[in-house]
Amino acid sequence: MPLIVLTGYPCSGLTYRARQLVSQLEATQTELFNSGALPPTKPRYKVHVVPTHDPSHPRTVYDHARTEKESRGVAYARAKRALNKDSFVILDGMNYIKGYRYQLWCEAKALGTTCCVVRLPPRPPPSQATSNNPSTRSTLAPRSTNASQTTRPDCAVKTTQTTLKTSHHPEASTAPTLSSLTNTLSTTTLSSTPSVTTTAAPRGGTLGRPKIKPHQATALPAQTDSTALYSMEKRTSAIVTSIRNYTSSNPSAEAALALAQSQNPNTRAPGISIPVPEASTPVYIPAHVATSGTTDELAGAGGILALPRLQRLRRQWIALNRAYVQGAHASSKGGLTAEQVPDAFVRFLNAEFGGESE
Repeated sequence: MPLIVLTGYPCSGLTYRARQLVSQLEATQTELFNSGALPPTKPRYKVHVVPTHDPSHPRTVYDHARTEKESRGVAYARAKRALNKDSFVILDGMNYIKGYRYQLWCEAKALGTTCCVVRLPPRPPPSQATSNNPSTRSTLAPRSTNASQTTRPDCAVKTTQTTLKTSHHPEASTAPTLSSLTNTLSTTTLSSTPSVTTTAAPRGGTLGRPKIKPHQATALPAQTDSTALYSMEKRTSAIVTSIRNYTSSNPSAEAALALAQSQNPNTRAPGISIPVPEASTPVYIPAHVATSGTTDELAGAGGILALPRLQRLRRQWIALNRAYVQGAHASSKGGLTAEQVPDAFVRFLNAEFGGESE
C-alpha cells in the first residue's frame, strides 16, 4: 500500500499530521468494514509511522553530516522493511533531500504500489519556531532552502494548506488538502489492486486510478529457484550417464543396429533408440550416423557416442540455455522449467546426431 513521505521544516506539524493520518486511516477502515464495502474476512491494513528521530538518534544528529547520514539510513531501512502490499507507511521527518525521496519512491515502485509526498509549509515561521523550541536552532538555519517563503506577505495563507504530490514521478501533480488525501486513500487505495493517482480527487466522487504497469527499466525480474542451474546440470548429466550405460551394454554399432532392427522390424528408419530418464522421447541415432565413426565402437575413440563428445554437447547446451533458467526469461513464455530440461536436451542431441545425415 502507499508510502506517505512527510517533508517540511521542524515545528511545522510533521508529527501532528502523521498522527492525524493514522487516526483518519484507521477510522476510514472501520467505516468501510461496518458499511460492508470491505468483506469481514479481509484483514485490516496496518498503518506504520516511521519517525526520523528516536532516543538513539536525537535531533542533534543534524549537527554533523556523518551522523545525519546514519540517521537517514536507519529511517530508510525501517521504512523499507515495513513497506508491503497490506500496510501504509508514513515517514515522519524533514526528508528535505529530493534524491532521498526518490530512493523511497523507487522502493514503492518495486513493490508495485504508490508513493506520495506531503509537503508542510512552515507553521510557525522558522524564526518563531526557534524561539518556541531552542532545540531546533541547529537544524533550522542550514536547512532553510527557500528563505523567501518566510517573508512573503501570503505566507500566512500558505500555512493553512498541505500539499500532496503523487504520480508516476514522486513530485509531479498536486491535490489540495489533508482531508482530500484521506478521502482519496479511503476511496481508492483500499482496493486489492495497486494503482497510481495522477489528478486531484473531485469532491463527493471517486478517483479513477489506472493500474501500475512497470516497464523493463523499473520492473524487477521474477525470482527463480537458486538451485535451477544445479538441477539443469544434474538432469543433463543423468542423460549422458544413461547413454554411457547403453554403450557399455552394446559397444558395437553394428550389433546395436541389428538388435534395434530385430526389436522393431517394421520401422522405416532404422537406427538406435536409447531411452533416457525423465524424457518423453528417446535419444535417436540414425543407422548411417551410427556407423559413420572411425571405429565400430560407439563409445570408443572416434565413435559417435564417445564421452568427450557427449560432454562437449552437454556443456554447449547448458551455455545456450543458462539464461533461460536463471534470469528473467525463466518465468516468461520462452523459459524452461526444471521438468522441461530433459526433453529439451534430448531434442538438442537428436538434432545434432540427425544433422550429420546431411
